[in-house]
Amino acid sequence: MSNSLKGKRVVVTGGGRDFGQAISVWLAREGAHVDLCARQLASAEATCNIIRSEGGIARSYQCDISDAQSVNVFAKQLLQDGLPVDILILNAAQWLEGHLSDEDSDADIISTINSGATGSILLTKALLPSLRKSQGSDIIAMVSVCGISHFTRSIAHPTFFAAKHAMSGFCQNISHQLSKDNIRVTGIYPPDFEVNGFDEVLDDHKTMGQQLLNGSSIWKTIQFVLSQPRSCHISEIYFQGPTHKDLE
Repeated sequence: MSNSLKGKRVVVTGGGRDFGQAISVWLAREGAHVDLCARQLASAEATCNIIRSEGGIARSYQCDISDAQSVNVFAKQLLQDGLPVDILILNAAQWLEGHLSDEDSDADIISTINSGATGSILLTKALLPSLRKSQGSDIIAMVSVCGISHFTRSIAHPTFFAAKHAMSGFCQNISHQLSKDNIRVTGIYPPDFEVNGFDEVLDDHKTMGQQLLNGSSIWKTIQFVLSQPRSCHISEIYFQGPTHKDLE
């Protein structure tokens, strides 16, 4: 266990499954106190149970990141104890795939934009006073390659691309603005990746580009960013690697 995360208070959105669940477990293993939310409270509680079974510290919350009122309630709950938030992991986003069609549901388009961008912006705004109270805080935003200009090699829906471009623009701007408050903002831009459990040993002998990136590599990269001295601000991380489309 490194000491850089021990005792830090971390908020993780979308912590009920997939990478959100995995990074919550990995953070807790480093001694962080994890506050995590999921759209379904039972999913958030399931992650907390894994963390607690390993002796870690975690609290679960219900939050639909696509709903402004739900985000507002979640933020108020987090601010109740007055303890600063040291690290905010903006991970939640609704996935949508396919081409733009006149048969697309308006509700799907609106909730994809709201969960992929609006909710994260509202939560960041609400937690700013708490992040400023920390000795030095970090915001890690899981953006995705879909937020990179001119990237199109994905089965993601144009609305998902739009949400991720919005997050990218938001992160780039606040990264500059909040550095004055000793808040580091890092945008993470992975391609499609998979999470195969919390303890998978990666095979380092495979040729690059022949398999999807693994979530544990992204975690180790985030861990590296968080462990740097405050004078080191890594604002963006881009990953090479195939997407599902490339491997078809």
